[in-house]
Amino acid sequence: MIAFVAFIVTLAVIISSKDSELISEDYYIKEKSFNEDFDAQQRAADYKNPIQVVDRNEFICFVNTSKLDIQKIDLAFIRMNHGQADFTLKNQNLRTCLLSEKLEQGNYEIQMRYKINNQDFLQIVTWYNK
Repeated sequence: MIAFVAFIVTLAVIISSKDSELISEDYYIKEKSFNEDFDAQQRAADYKNPIQVVDRNEFICFVNTSKLDIQKIDLAFIRMNHGQADFTLKNQNLRTCLLSEKLEQGNYEIQMRYKINNQDFLQIVTWYNK
């Protein structure tokens, strides 16, 4: 019985010492950021995700398939299960192409952020680099 009580007390101490997102001080800031990203993704979907990622002879290119005036784009390349391969490109011209050999082989999540009429848009695609 004493061992069981000691186990419960130890478990309670360990659990209470761990950080929890529900009690973190920036919880509401994280929630607001999540909601803003969700809204930005919905706006992009409403416009049928106007930017397409295209493979062109060992280049990864970003093409505007709509008539929307998209000038600059922020790109985030997130390598699945390999955080050291992540990188971002800020304020890129939409005609930017990236040499695919600069990326490691594997799956990437590519996040494309841009503005149209001062509204944020976010598109996310999965890309396999050979």
